[in-house]
Amino acid sequence: MPDRTRRVVLSSAEFRNYKAFSRFSISFKETNVMVGPNNCGKSTIIGALRILAAGLRRANSRRPEILPIRGNPLGYPVSAEDVPVSLENVHTDYSDEESSIRFNFSNQNYLTLLFPGLGGCYLLPETSGSTPRTVDAFRRFFPVSIATVPVLGPVEHNEELVQPETVTRYQYSHRASRHFRSYWYYNPEGFAPFAELIRTTWPGMEIMPPERADLLAGTLAMFCKEKRIDRELYWAGFGFQVWCQMLTHVARSADCTILAIDEPEIYLHPGVQRQLMSLLREVGPDVLIATHSTEMIAEADPSDILLIDKSLRSARRLTDISEVQAALEQIGSIQNITLTQLARSRKVVFVENQHDFTLIRRFAERAGLTEVATGGELTPVDSEGSTTWMRIGDVAWGIERTLGDTLRIAAVFDRDYRSREEAEAIRSDLGVHLVFCHIHQRKEIENYLLDPLPLQRALERAVRERANRQGESPPPVGSIGDLLEELTAGHRDKARSQYVARRVEYLRRSGRDTADLTAETIEWFDSRWSNLGTRLEIMPGKAILKELRQRIQTDYGVTLTDYRIIGAFHKNDLSEDMLELLNALRDYHCL
Repeated sequence: MPDRTRRVVLSSAEFRNYKAFSRFSISFKETNVMVGPNNCGKSTIIGALRILAAGLRRANSRRPEILPIRGNPLGYPVSAEDVPVSLENVHTDYSDEESSIRFNFSNQNYLTLLFPGLGGCYLLPETSGSTPRTVDAFRRFFPVSIATVPVLGPVEHNEELVQPETVTRYQYSHRASRHFRSYWYYNPEGFAPFAELIRTTWPGMEIMPPERADLLAGTLAMFCKEKRIDRELYWAGFGFQVWCQMLTHVARSADCTILAIDEPEIYLHPGVQRQLMSLLREVGPDVLIATHSTEMIAEADPSDILLIDKSLRSARRLTDISEVQAALEQIGSIQNITLTQLARSRKVVFVENQHDFTLIRRFAERAGLTEVATGGELTPVDSEGSTTWMRIGDVAWGIERTLGDTLRIAAVFDRDYRSREEAEAIRSDLGVHLVFCHIHQRKEIENYLLDPLPLQRALERAVRERANRQGESPPPVGSIGDLLEELTAGHRDKARSQYVARRVEYLRRSGRDTADLTAETIEWFDSRWSNLGTRLEIMPGKAILKELRQRIQTDYGVTLTDYRIIGAFHKNDLSEDMLELLNALRDYHCL
């Protein structure tokens, strides 16, 4: 993951009498996914960053001047022509009161966009030292830049080669789609990594640099290759055209402070939407997204999601999965099995729940297995556990009747407190019905998050990020291993009893002596307990992870989300059985 802990970042924004917000604030972190019904204020917040970007371009090119407003402060007039948002309805309820947006940065400096009642827009700097009077001084106080992605649409059929100034002027506006080929014509030095990103994120497609199609007419052509067949970009699907433009904006924003995108899901199918969320986490800047996409919302960690409601005083950051589901319901969207996806791939993966499949895809991302990470050809279906395997057959039969064809079925289950003998029997029984059946070697999928080394990395980075965003020095961080030793101790006796009871019950029919079975299971348990690494495999993962998060929140004021933890994994941190599962899913995907 990119290191965002050693640079100036945007901490928060405060709105006063601005459009729908009479008084509203929003705090930022690395990933910010704004959700809410239409007309709740999401686009208003994105628009504020667009105006700030215009103000920064002015301040980074000219000295400040004395402004014709109350107090005659030094600042920067922002021309209405440069503002990509209409200023006609800036004031709440069309009042004559002054409107403002104050942006707070992690170095304790501030920028205010001021909209006087009589009209106009001004950028006012406020610093911990003297007011900047030169371009260089402004850049020292505000080493920040804002990137915004406009609403994207299909490219032009016959794109004329325009001047570089035209490309630059409109690259963040709705006209950007008209000049897509021109941008890469004038910026060939970045094309090779861009083309590689296209190749790895859209399997089977390659894109070529733009070329002059007609010297007399001054038009450009840009070809893409699909299954060894060349075609001009215009004749590729709208989704691919928009994806190329989206990655262009993402690639050139790598050094920015924050990247803002309004409804990026337009024209993008669900698998690509999920992939976009993964890319945005890795690109470099903080990210602010306004979306209605259930795929993107489900892909985000709960604490990444901000519920926007103009009737409240501030954006509310969600805390758990149940709140995410409530947010989905509020915007009028519920996730269901995608029958169109099934009709294409005919591949179902039965999992304990949808969240398990999300974790699996995130581990696949760390392993570099793009096909599994996007999940585009695999449709997850809740199974409610391996004890309901007959239900798997019933559900599959119902889907087959709907689609009129057979399905390929796989299943992934938690181990729970099952013994080795019981797990092997389940795999054998289900193997008759499924392409493959995987039972985790660890108790449940959350146990794969309980790895001390990645957890230590994740905690230290989270603490540094929090301190940086607040302009403070990070406090010392204790040992995650020591904390896990402490937390697991409280679960020892109950876990041992569960393993003993489950194995004795399962093998009772074998006629073996109960005392012998009990002694064998205790010996097995104690051998696993003696080492922290193997102990973490057999403990109740969900419960310990919950306790770990509570302690870390109390001690350090940070939250270790699933993505933050998995993002701290290196490929060589992944266990052999997790890699085995991911490779099996990759092979299943390619069937």
